[in-house]
Amino acid sequence: MLTPDKIRQLIPVLNGLIALVISMFCLLAVVAFMQPDGSNDSTSATGTTVAAVTPTAAPVVAALTPAQEHGKSLFTGNCSQCHNLTEVDMVGPGLKGARARTPGDEWLKKWIKNSTALIATGDPYAVQVFNKFQKIPMSSFTNLSDEDLTDLIDYIGTAK
Repeated sequence: MLTPDKIRQLIPVLNGLIALVISMFCLLAVVAFMQPDGSNDSTSATGTTVAAVTPTAAPVVAALTPAQEHGKSLFTGNCSQCHNLTEVDMVGPGLKGARARTPGDEWLKKWIKNSTALIATGDPYAVQVFNKFQKIPMSSFTNLSDEDLTDLIDYIGTAK
């Protein structure tokens, strides 16, 4: 028979078991959430499901000029927290091909200097990028000179 003393001794054990069950439930929920949705899966002729794999290769960068090396340093110190030189979006867009898909280098310079000001002008491409990335403006880099911006854009342009 359970006496009040035995019940008092069991309470910490029961609390521990409850905490363990809750932890396991949370772990299961996280694991289930992290599972791929299977939208890229295909079924082979044998009936086995085969997941599609998309390799993410590092960008190929040719030998850099001194100006591009300077741009690389600026990219590493200012841009790489939110961008990369692939087509994969992070906090901001992947920058591979940025020159080809934006209105040009002068536009990129304005965007890098102060995206909020460019958005405020109603520039269609600026507004499109702003809306695509949850209406979070890019940090302003008013401290960068025109030469810095040219070097940075030239470095970004080396991603192939």
